[in-house]
Amino acid sequence: MERESVVSVTNLFKTYKGGFEALKDISLDIQRGEIFALLGPNGAGKTTLINIIAGLTRRTSGEVMVMGKDVDQDYRFTRSKIGLVPQEITLEIAVPILDSVAVQAGYFGLRDGRERAKKILTDLSLEDKAKQYAVTLSGGMKRRVMIAKAMVHDPDILFLDEPTAGVDLELRQNLWDMVGKLRQRGKTIILTTHYLEEAELMADRIGIINQGRLVQVEEKETLMNQANGQSLTQIYSSILERDRQTL
Repeated sequence: MERESVVSVTNLFKTYKGGFEALKDISLDIQRGEIFALLGPNGAGKTTLINIIAGLTRRTSGEVMVMGKDVDQDYRFTRSKIGLVPQEITLEIAVPILDSVAVQAGYFGLRDGRERAKKILTDLSLEDKAKQYAVTLSGGMKRRVMIAKAMVHDPDILFLDEPTAGVDLELRQNLWDMVGKLRQRGKTIILTTHYLEEAELMADRIGIINQGRLVQVEEKETLMNQANGQSLTQIYSSILERDRQTL
C-alpha cells in the first residue's frame, strides 16, 4: 500500500542574488511517518532546502507542497504543520524556559500555550528546568529546549538541522531515543547530520545532496545491502566522488 507524501518537492531551484545556484532541480517526496536523513558536505544546500520547505526562504522556481498545500500560497497552514530546530541555538537569555516555550505556542495562535509548554517539557524530561534561564543550561540541554519549542504546537513534520552537533555521545543517544518515540507517534522526521552513524542508526531513507543537486535517494536497507560490506561512511564518500567525476 502506497504511503502518503507529506512533503513533495518538484523541480526546485534556488538562485541567490549574484547568481549562486544553491539548489538545482531538486525533486523529492517524503512519506508520512518516516525518518529521512539528508546528507551532504557543508554548503551543499541542506539548510536551504529545509528553509524553503519550512517557508523561511523563497524558492526561485519549482513546486513545494506540504500536506497538499503550497508553502508560499498557504504559508499559515503549512507552517503550522512543521516544527523546525535550526542548527544555531537561539534562546531568550532573560526568559525562563517554560515562558520561552509557551510564547512559541502563541506564535501559532494557540491559547493554551502554558499547558502545552508544561507537557512538552515533561515529555522531553525538562520539567525540572522549567524555571531556569537558558544561560544556565548546558549546550545539550539548550538544544533540547529548542526541540521543545519546535514541538509545542504538535506539528506533523519535524525538521532537525544538525540536531546533535557539538553534544556528547550520551546526549546524542538521548536525542536519538526521543526521535524514535516521536516517530512512534506518527511524526515525520527530516534530519541533516554530519554524523553518518546517526543516519545509519535512525533513518528509513537517505538522500545525498552535493553542490545543490540531489544525487541519490535510497532506502537505507537497500543502500547497505548494495554496499558489499562497506560502512555508510565509505558508501557516502564513494557517491560524492562519483558525482564529482561527472561534473
